[in-house]
Amino acid sequence: MFTLLKLAFRNVFRAKRRTIITFSSVSVGLGLLIISICLMNGIDKQSISNIIHSQTSHLKLFKTGYFDKKDEIPLNKTIQNPEQYYAKIKEHPKVKEVESRILFGASLIKRMDELPCLGVACEPESDPKILNIKDSLIAGTWIDSNKPGMVIGADMAKDIDLKVGDNVTIRIITSSKGEDITWNALDMEIVGLFNSGNPAVDSNRIIVPLILAQEALSMGNEVTEIVVCLTNDNEDTLEQAKTWLGTVFNNTDEKIEVYSWKDLASTFLAISKTKTKSSAMLIMIMLFIASIGIINTMLMAVLERTREIGMLMALGMKKWEIMKLFVFEGGLIGVFGSLLGCLLGGLAGWYLEVKGWSISAFGETYEKIAQAAYPVKDIFYGDLSFNILLSTFIFGVVISVIASLYPARKATKLNPIEALKYI
Repeated sequence: MFTLLKLAFRNVFRAKRRTIITFSSVSVGLGLLIISICLMNGIDKQSISNIIHSQTSHLKLFKTGYFDKKDEIPLNKTIQNPEQYYAKIKEHPKVKEVESRILFGASLIKRMDELPCLGVACEPESDPKILNIKDSLIAGTWIDSNKPGMVIGADMAKDIDLKVGDNVTIRIITSSKGEDITWNALDMEIVGLFNSGNPAVDSNRIIVPLILAQEALSMGNEVTEIVVCLTNDNEDTLEQAKTWLGTVFNNTDEKIEVYSWKDLASTFLAISKTKTKSSAMLIMIMLFIASIGIINTMLMAVLERTREIGMLMALGMKKWEIMKLFVFEGGLIGVFGSLLGCLLGGLAGWYLEVKGWSISAFGETYEKIAQAAYPVKDIFYGDLSFNILLSTFIFGVVISVIASLYPARKATKLNPIEALKYI
């Protein structure tokens, strides 16, 4: 075995130029594979974090029937006196915070300009413990229940040319779809601007105190949703809490349903699933190219060493030993190529994890397309792990060994006498 390995090592580096080219094809293919996986994982992780911590939180409770019509932003399917459920919800050990909110259709009006948006009425004291909007303020202050004021996304402020301290009119839609359209208008001051990193939030949301919205919408002590924040983003925790809350409200007369961020972000998850399939195809193309390089190298070795193979057979080397020799050579190519690929991919992945990849560098059009697909703006970050490097290394070696099987089998089919006559 050791003799075969030693002979394989010598043979691999006999034709240095061709071996280096093969190493390069393997390493570049695997390096690109690592970068692709690292970036895809990072974008998914970043997107999920933005959805949970700036848009939906972990769980939401709705009146039965609200979720099916959520795109219409109905105001006729509400939860009355939501505070009565807080103690019950907080009995679960993984629940961190609870708050009530109202979502309503609205538009900002500044002189002749009007910009449609989504209004969010929240509890100013509880919301910072659930979402990151207050922490992402870039100007001004947070809203106060005792003062009429609102915070808006920085992108929205840029679209309609607003700044902290400006007074604008909010047109609040007070009716649900299917009813006669009614609305109310309020003059309010912009007290803060935020940049959460989620384009869907920064470009389309205004946030006001819950009490103010309840008065403007004549909703009394009603809300459209109860938002639940958990102690961590773990999927097992999410499913356990969702199931537990569902059981709690199923055993009462309250017509309340529980939905997770996954239910609310189904469009993003569908896009992510499609992206995974496309990426798998790209990965297969990369590996196919690398495999062709290995097969070509090994076939050239068989052709160049026909007399040598015939001599080895004449000296008594068995066919399975000849085959094992070529498989070892393919494996060595895979080992060195995979090591170099992991080094290159690991360095690039580390850079993506620390510095990120600027979307804006590719132009405004590409940036808008990326933001339409992912709830991320400005910079995509990678997510590199040791498991990615290890699995890619093993995968590269296995592919190399498999790619060497055909040339190895071809070598064993040579006739020793004919091989010795080969020039």
